[in-house]
Amino acid sequence: MPLSLRVPTLAIVTGASRGIGRAIALQLAKRIGPSSSLYLTARSKQGLEETAHVISKEVNNNIDITCISSDLSNEKSVTKLTDNLFGDLRKRKLDFSHAILVHNAATLGPLGKYSREVSDAGDIQNYCLLSITSPIVLTSLFLQLFGENSGLRKTVVQLTSRSGVLPQKTMHLYGMGKAARDMYFRVVALEEPQVKVMNFNPGFVNTEMFSGLQGSVDADFRASRIFLSEQSYFLKPEESAGAMLTAVEEDKFESGATVLSYDVMDIDITK
Repeated sequence: MPLSLRVPTLAIVTGASRGIGRAIALQLAKRIGPSSSLYLTARSKQGLEETAHVISKEVNNNIDITCISSDLSNEKSVTKLTDNLFGDLRKRKLDFSHAILVHNAATLGPLGKYSREVSDAGDIQNYCLLSITSPIVLTSLFLQLFGENSGLRKTVVQLTSRSGVLPQKTMHLYGMGKAARDMYFRVVALEEPQVKVMNFNPGFVNTEMFSGLQGSVDADFRASRIFLSEQSYFLKPEESAGAMLTAVEEDKFESGATVLSYDVMDIDITK
């Protein structure tokens, strides 16, 4: 039987100021039950406020929304975020029936450079902090806070990409980050059998990030993005976000597995 999200739920969504992150936050708000709490984080305070406004406008539900502006590529900012977020949640950890953490925050990295040109250690370290370190820290603290509560349903979702397994020119740091995250969360799934872990591939989605792929210095790569944007399986953010939450509700996937949006939506992209 599908597991309904219509229960008091704690939901944390990173990168929630636009694109898929905003769509995930909105779709969550529509599906989770009254007395739920939605924590949204991203670099853009204005973007987060816009997301909260959209939710308040479209969702008539008793949900608390907390927006925390934070730059996950900055170590001090990550520490401040975790102190504020989990300091608050320690007081409320028994208020929920379901806790879900969604790692969506990401950047494309230096698409204007080939691998041989990526040599600034500080830039590389900042990218790794955003894409690898901060998700690890947030997940660890999430598990420390909720992991021992046997009566609580626990879900961790990280957005992955085929770039983590398929090498593509100028997608060096982005692909590296996705590959590292995929393995980390597969290990988490093995270590934490009481937590459901999903590596979710959103598919090809019409977002500002996808448009940003045109910034690649490689002409063949840019041409391939134009081709993909013209296909019938090019999704809207709300479609991909809906597929992710449907997969969470249906609960058919093995913990640690990669779930592709098109499979959930029964779309054959090979035709």
